[in-house]
Amino acid sequence: MDYILFIKKKINSFLGKESNATSRKITKGLIWTFLGTAISKGFFLLAFVVIARIISVEDYGKIGLLRSFINTFTFFSLASFGVTANKYLAINKENNKILASRIYSSTRLLVFILSLFILLVSVIFLEDITIYVVGDATLKTEVLLSSFAIFFASLNGLQMGALSGLEKFNKISKVHIVNGLLSLPLLCLGAYYKGVLGVIVALLLVNIAIWLCSAFFLHRGLKEFGITFRLDNFGDSIKIVKSFTLPSFLGGVMMSPVILYCNSLLVNYSSDGFEELGFYNAAFLYSSIVSILIGIVGQVFYPFSMKFFNKKNAKFDFVNIFTSYILGIILCFPLLCFPDLFMKIFGEDYEGSTTTLILVVLSTIVIAHRQGIARNFAAGDFMWWSLLSNSFWAVNVIFWCYFFLEDGAVGRAAAFFIAYLINTLVFIPFYIRKKLITRSLVFSKFHLGIISSLFIGVCTFYYLDSIFLRIFLFMGLTSFIILCFYKWFNKYTQYA
Repeated sequence: MDYILFIKKKINSFLGKESNATSRKITKGLIWTFLGTAISKGFFLLAFVVIARIISVEDYGKIGLLRSFINTFTFFSLASFGVTANKYLAINKENNKILASRIYSSTRLLVFILSLFILLVSVIFLEDITIYVVGDATLKTEVLLSSFAIFFASLNGLQMGALSGLEKFNKISKVHIVNGLLSLPLLCLGAYYKGVLGVIVALLLVNIAIWLCSAFFLHRGLKEFGITFRLDNFGDSIKIVKSFTLPSFLGGVMMSPVILYCNSLLVNYSSDGFEELGFYNAAFLYSSIVSILIGIVGQVFYPFSMKFFNKKNAKFDFVNIFTSYILGIILCFPLLCFPDLFMKIFGEDYEGSTTTLILVVLSTIVIAHRQGIARNFAAGDFMWWSLLSNSFWAVNVIFWCYFFLEDGAVGRAAAFFIAYLINTLVFIPFYIRKKLITRSLVFSKFHLGIISSLFIGVCTFYYLDSIFLRIFLFMGLTSFIILCFYKWFNKYTQYA
């Protein structure tokens, strides 16, 4: 309890006394989010480490590609509908229950239709998808089961977005806890007895379970706020949803298939493509969990970003923009300094993937920096500009994937890091001009110090053999990064 009171006190001081009610909600949301995510993603990470030791690197790559297939078409069917439900429930759940009901109902219906359509298409073109997308004709049953997993994952994604809009963060946490408690035993047992097929069966069962769980909590939450399923004035609701959702939908449709395409490109380029993807997936596993954690923390801030956008609250702006960035650095910096130690947990077959891991981790940090800005894209209704940004990224990443095609897993990781970095640098002037972020939250001596520390951290791995010296420098650099953020916060809130 002392730690919780300490966190509450700090967030109160960040947001100001006039925002105590908001800070209490954010604090509760963050505590519940971290609790649920720590259990869920911790067990998930452990499960896939165990799986890596049970099956071959090639089979691990197959599982990675099938997961990419699931994620891609889940994003396609869900697109930004979860975000739409989040936004309009957050804004209207108390003051305009009729509008909240209509928007939620229309998004729910559209997600169901899209999810069902994708399921039917996957079944009809099962053989083609198995051969041309997954790249292995023997995985037809696994692809079919993955298609059903996509259906339930999409429905669950909408429900989780709606729960966030209702600020039911404790319920979201409980869904994540159920996810973690089921994932660890089911995934490990599935891999042990049935290999790739067993893992996909386990993923399907977990998705069904958490869909049922989130549906139960959402039903109670909607009832509490008096929000009902209603499709009257459906045309008007669709117009509202389309104006916000369409550009984000197109952006999501663009990004997810690009990731799947790049994975398929890596698999189909050479005879050991699945093995290279296995190396990449091992390196990507921790970073994917960090990205999910950052996204879930973003769910806590999302409804408040809708309310406080352009309200000139310097303390909230700093916390909103940089919480994901700080969290990303804290979780990723140890891997930049000690990638060799992390890869050892997967077994000796994976120990040569340290450079791949470093590049993946750097990409994750760049993504974390963009998360707060992305919330302001939605809050300020700049979703068409977000689509332009995603389009530019997609062209970049495909180009660099072809450029580094011969470098296998390292090339795949390098392509994504370069594409994310270029995209961020090109669009920073737009972010500033549209007031999605202030200039002083980008160009600062403190930011330069943080970036330099990350670079030095990478160099410690490549140029220092002594693990004790690396630990000493890691502790010093970590302290310096924390000091930079602290000084940056004080200066920004003092003069903003």
